[in-house]
Amino acid sequence: MVESGICLADVACEISARSFLNSLLREWRGWSLAPAAEADQEAGPRAWRLRMPLPRRGSVVEIAVVHRSSVGLHVFRLPFREHRAGAPARVMAFPDFAAAIAHEPEIVGPEAAWAAPAFLGRVFQSLAAIEDALARVPAPRIGLHADPSFQEAERALRFGHAVHPTPRSRDAFTPEDARTFAPEYGRGFPLRWWSAAPDAVVQGSARAEGAADFSAGLAAEDPALDRQILAAAEGRVLLPMHPWQAARLGLDPAVDALFGSGQLIDHGSGGSPWFATTSLRSLYAPHARVMLKHSLSLRLTNSLRLIKPVECARGLAVDALLQGPIGAAIAARWPRFHILGEPGYLALRGADGAMLPQTIVALRDNPFRGSQQRPAAVLAALCEIYPDGRGSALADTILRIAERAGGARMAETVALRWFDRFLDTVVEPLLGMQCAYGLLFGAHQQNLVIGLADGWPAEAFFRDCQGTGFVREFLPALAEAAPGLDLGSGHLFAAAEAARIMAYYLIVNSVFAVIGAIAIAGLAREDVLTRRLRRLVEALAGTDLPDTTCLRLLLESPTLGSKGNFMICFRNINENTDVTDPLAHYVGLPNPLAVDSAEVRP
Repeated sequence: MVESGICLADVACEISARSFLNSLLREWRGWSLAPAAEADQEAGPRAWRLRMPLPRRGSVVEIAVVHRSSVGLHVFRLPFREHRAGAPARVMAFPDFAAAIAHEPEIVGPEAAWAAPAFLGRVFQSLAAIEDALARVPAPRIGLHADPSFQEAERALRFGHAVHPTPRSRDAFTPEDARTFAPEYGRGFPLRWWSAAPDAVVQGSARAEGAADFSAGLAAEDPALDRQILAAAEGRVLLPMHPWQAARLGLDPAVDALFGSGQLIDHGSGGSPWFATTSLRSLYAPHARVMLKHSLSLRLTNSLRLIKPVECARGLAVDALLQGPIGAAIAARWPRFHILGEPGYLALRGADGAMLPQTIVALRDNPFRGSQQRPAAVLAALCEIYPDGRGSALADTILRIAERAGGARMAETVALRWFDRFLDTVVEPLLGMQCAYGLLFGAHQQNLVIGLADGWPAEAFFRDCQGTGFVREFLPALAEAAPGLDLGSGHLFAAAEAARIMAYYLIVNSVFAVIGAIAIAGLAREDVLTRRLRRLVEALAGTDLPDTTCLRLLLESPTLGSKGNFMICFRNINENTDVTDPLAHYVGLPNPLAVDSAEVRP
């Protein structure tokens, strides 16, 4: 919670500094930690001081560390203080600190001179977005009184990526765009409906129903959509467009040519409201049987959010694979784990006949349909640390369960049981699917939705099959189980590479976030939680699985890979197009499953 009378700009700086520093410390080794002096009122009892030398300025900057983390999720307390020999320490504002880091060659390398301006623009844009959300969006507190609905949880993520220097940067979005279309503001908006001549459309479907039929059904089943739109689109393909992207595409020469030739018609906005999910470009409506994932011509954090044609093919391949014997085996073995299929897509075709990626809309299964939505929360929203630097929706949920079980004295017991259920419901199936079937799901926090029952993890949902990969050694078995299916559209990785990727997405990004949220709230110690995680991995490694490469990595490697978000962002790398080998941008994070848990250096 934000205390009354506290300046929201200062709170936004505290939140931004936390994600900025946690990303920086994973990639730069020039810092040190020292215990805070007993009289250090800023740091508080049992706190630490982070020291960061800035040679270009001839100074050292310090900040209090109030939670020292073995999983790389420290909590800091402003202000920054800059020390120079022979001069009194001076308070340094977060924007000044960020600028000093961005111009420090010893930290960011020789790119400092030319890369700093664009980077700092994103830092300050992100900072302003967080301050605006603090001012305009009431604290959601989705775990405090009851389990949230899917829609409530999707809007509860206010501050973005927890380990990124620009956690809420959205290039090309104005503040008003964000207030209209970003999930945290919770505003619904109607789709923009276009229709196209069939020969101007590229479409694909992995199911009996074609993508154009899916779209037509989506329109016909919306009670709020003007029937005149359906009549005007007779004999054509209806395209459900994101209104922001539709406005951008109106300036696109390839799209303008389609309008000019009459192959494309704009029927305007209409129908029931749709709501952005945490990914921004994926939309949800309670009445609809599918969610929509759109190309958006803007950069969020590290990537320009245009869907690529190969991703469309990959979504269809995974959906088809899961409709066969492998999907049946997964459903039987892990009945509480659900993979949301992406069975179809639509896009416009340019004058040369090629798909226009900027117009792609993909279809995704929606298990959260209806007015009585099953309780569910995206993991990123559960784990997001509150402005106080201590609480979270996950902590509130655990405390709510503990209150029913006997009060605050039960908090640690409940926290450990909650974590065990999370491991059984989420982590064991995902590790098992890779080890048994060679399926590599990008299970980061925004792709995992936890179904809740009175606060407890009861089921899990994975989304974003378009990012799925396959372990190369399993291709013969996969091809045998799905004859004729083109698996070449998937990311193909050798077992050792897939192990590192899974370790990052599932363990470092998702499980460590759960461990961090529980420990930051003081509900259980990190070392106790990581030992429980290790026991699960050991148990899996002791079973008869075809490939235990990932499990051995988790148990034996002194480091785990963590995506280098700081330098990816600083160097203005577009992950969606500029990165062919994701492992090239990984940095080593000490592995608390394999090393002494007292080692906390990121």
